[in-house]
Amino acid sequence: MKQVFLNNFLYSPLKDRGMHYGANPLIFRKAEELRNKMTNAEELLWNYLKTNEWTLKFRRQHPLSIYVADFYCHKLKFIIEVDGSIHDNEDVKRHDAEREFNLKSLGLKIIRFTNDEVTLKLETVLEKIKNTISELQNSPLGAGGVTVFAPATVANIVCGFDILGLCLNGPCDEFTLEISDKPGIKIINNDDFDLPTEAEKNVSGAALLALLEETKDVKGFTLISKKNIMPGSGIGSSAASAAGVVVAANYLLNNRFTKQDLVRFAMNGEKVACGVKHADNIAPCIYGGVTLIRSVFPLDIISIEAPELHVTVVHPQIEVKTSDARQILKQQVQLKDAIKQWGNIAGLVAGFIKHDYDLIGRSLEDFIIEPVRSILIPGFDDIKKASKEAGALGGGISGSGPSIFMLSKDAQTAKQIEAAMKNIYDAMGMAYHTHVTTINKEGVKIV
Repeated sequence: MKQVFLNNFLYSPLKDRGMHYGANPLIFRKAEELRNKMTNAEELLWNYLKTNEWTLKFRRQHPLSIYVADFYCHKLKFIIEVDGSIHDNEDVKRHDAEREFNLKSLGLKIIRFTNDEVTLKLETVLEKIKNTISELQNSPLGAGGVTVFAPATVANIVCGFDILGLCLNGPCDEFTLEISDKPGIKIINNDDFDLPTEAEKNVSGAALLALLEETKDVKGFTLISKKNIMPGSGIGSSAASAAGVVVAANYLLNNRFTKQDLVRFAMNGEKVACGVKHADNIAPCIYGGVTLIRSVFPLDIISIEAPELHVTVVHPQIEVKTSDARQILKQQVQLKDAIKQWGNIAGLVAGFIKHDYDLIGRSLEDFIIEPVRSILIPGFDDIKKASKEAGALGGGISGSGPSIFMLSKDAQTAKQIEAAMKNIYDAMGMAYHTHVTTINKEGVKIV
């Protein structure tokens, strides 16, 4: 398959616009040129595909978005690639990986063979094609899969313990999901976090199992998981895993479930992570923006229209497990503290709705959770003080920590806050990561 550049600008893949997925005239001209100079291996395989035993229509050198596929069956959305030795080059491998990612995001199935495999082991090649066709034809909902980006989130938003959350525009996890004809959930981890692959012990797996219980026409799923949000970072790593996969599954199921249903399924993943079905990270990850969890049982989620806000996050390189951070909390609070907390929650929600930055800043104060949990985070008080001096509206512990977040009105202030955070942790000799981002109003994104 060939990748084409248009005046140094890579033409972006589009959703299905017929069998060519938005390919432009230049791609068609390139495809025609390639048909006139097929390799010996391509010619050999084409002799079998053009009059195949499966009575399927295959096309050779077929334009697809910004690419040219060697062989393509639109009925099954199935691509067959035949690669020469140039594909052993490291730069070409990187282009191949990017191309495959983009095409799979369009719901296309791809299998690859080398020239030598086609010319020397043709029977084996044809058998693999036959088996793949059988799998695609017998798939309960058709061929292909879907890739999603699941964003990080900030839960609690200082005073709103377990009831408020907001979605970030980065970082994001990446999940690719396919319907399987085998029962259960197969999990393939494509990262270095060594997370469990048993569905019952995996956050994503538990969420998908809950969804499967209400999906009688599907046996199972295959999941490829690439975590970019570090587990235990306090910015919704487990929520991204649970929310991302149920949104992906719902897409494959033609969106038969509501967002509230998806939150309900994903909460089973949070239970695996910390022992409690809470939704303050899950809801903003799925709904986008700022969300209020009025009730968990029954589930009642309210989206809040917040003003434009910039978010600065610092993640000291330590882990605070949510389950541990919950265990140290007081089981009883004084009425005077509860009253002040309720006032701040109401003020924060009102500040979001009214787009009143001063009210938001005044309300970002926690009398119950932060005084206890902040002892687990090195330099917390100094970070908070320096951030306010740099212009932050306010902020505090993100989720259960150890990440600390600060809200501000503009990008310049957000960068100044980042610099203040860095100065403190550099002086302490503490390793850390920072993120300067904004509120994500979309939530989990279908690629």
